[in-house]
Amino acid sequence: MTTEINRFFSEMYDCGYVTDVRVRSGKQPSGRSRGNFYCMVEFAHENSIPRSLKLASKRVANFGGQSVRIFKAGTKTAVILPS
Repeated sequence: MTTEINRFFSEMYDCGYVTDVRVRSGKQPSGRSRGNFYCMVEFAHENSIPRSLKLASKRVANFGGQSVRIFKAGTKTAVILPS
């Protein structure tokens, strides 16, 4: 999964070089068949952050058939940047 995330940000959408990807699992919400997973992506350059957040507004992030949300660390909300 980490190589798929790395390829998504660095090759498919040219957000920049990814230095680290950490995938974690949280508690499974009641009533859902799938677990709750999240990951932290670390970029080599700070200009990669706005590029990756721009993908959040386009809703193109999809891994293994599951669409995902993109947040800036510590905000808990998606940052929608103008196109």
